[in-house]
Amino acid sequence: MCFTFTWAGWEGAAHDSRIFSEALRRPELNFPRPIGNKYYLVDAGYPHMKGYMAPYKGDNVRYHLAQFRRGATRQLREPRGRIEKFNYLHSSCRNIVERTFGVWKARWSILRDMPFYHIDTQRDIVLATMAIHNYIRKKCNMDDAFRAAENERYVPSVDPDVGTSLRANNNINAKNVEEQSDLFWMGLRNLIANEICEA
Repeated sequence: MCFTFTWAGWEGAAHDSRIFSEALRRPELNFPRPIGNKYYLVDAGYPHMKGYMAPYKGDNVRYHLAQFRRGATRQLREPRGRIEKFNYLHSSCRNIVERTFGVWKARWSILRDMPFYHIDTQRDIVLATMAIHNYIRKKCNMDDAFRAAENERYVPSVDPDVGTSLRANNNINAKNVEEQSDLFWMGLRNLIANEICEA
């Protein structure tokens, strides 16, 4: 539940995937890229490509944990088929990111009042609070906020999207995503989904 890379200071609203693409494009930022056949789990708003494993997408394919929890019966809550089983486990693992942001934003109420500060001050506040967040996580074994967030069903006491950049806007150019897709990584995702289904 620590931050490993931060690039703060974009003025206005920028979609996470735009910032992500720019971080990949600019080697001087030293974005920690996955090495070899390792990969980061990314949500549905990002391209599925080498080093970045996205969930399956589609109109009738569930991804977010809340979608699986909505069913009235256990049978309706269960993932249907290998694609939804993969997505459920992918979302469960990726959920740690959302819980980390939830702890950070709940701890630092100043993040909700950012528009009143100059952009340079906003950037410094983000970087400082993330550094202190990481320090607390690494040094304080009995921190109540982290202990609560370790539960997979943790729901932040503040809106995790407060003070972020249009996280719900997944209007990414579909052609651009297809161009960035890598057949090997699509095959690897299919292989993982098949192995999950057979387990």
